[in-house]
Amino acid sequence: MIQGIVFDLDDTLYEQQAPFASAISRLFPTFPKKEMNALFIRFRYYSDLHYMKSITGEWSLEKMRHERIRLALADFDFVSDDSKLASFQDAYDQALQTISLPAEIIALLTFLKQQEIPLGIITNGPVSRQKEKIRALQLTRWIEPEKIIISNAVGIQKPDPEVFHLMELRLGLASDALLYIGDSFENDVIGAKAAGWSVWWFNHQNRPLPTGQTAIYEKELTSFEELATNLTNKKSMQR
Repeated sequence: MIQGIVFDLDDTLYEQQAPFASAISRLFPTFPKKEMNALFIRFRYYSDLHYMKSITGEWSLEKMRHERIRLALADFDFVSDDSKLASFQDAYDQALQTISLPAEIIALLTFLKQQEIPLGIITNGPVSRQKEKIRALQLTRWIEPEKIIISNAVGIQKPDPEVFHLMELRLGLASDALLYIGDSFENDVIGAKAAGWSVWWFNHQNRPLPTGQTAIYEKELTSFEELATNLTNKKSMQR
């Protein structure tokens, strides 16, 4: 029986594509809008692929951010000058200041808190940046600050199972009593399963399974509505 629920942050508790699309449209207005979803998926792919380089010092954070958008655009044969690529992160940061929780997530978190279900967040990323998103989304209305783990603050990055074990200590629950929900197969699904947790893959971007991987998660959900429906259904919460 699931006793506690932990969420990823980016593109799980809010829709990250909206601020991304806003920044793209502002700086690269000729990029085809019909390709926006596919571009966002490639952007997230390169972000996850090269994130550890910025942690180990192989790349600076600025270089990682520059390369993830350059490489994503290059996959669509879209070439931009360096000045616009350099400006993308600022435009993206500005757009991220307007993020908000979907109505389904607000209702879901309110329901779970009323049910007194222990809740948490594990998110990769720079501390200041992730804290800004948490403040913008007002997530501490539902989740206690000490139950929110930002990878850079503790020096452990998903998919390392140790960051999930750290959350077990903070929630006071064993791995087999915890459910993790996230959009990244590589970071969220693989990491949480390695820690012995139940996992729901929140695949609302309809990504294919990574090459060579199998469906090791308990559920695959493809919309915020479906996520809310399943988390408020007691039968779904049985391991």
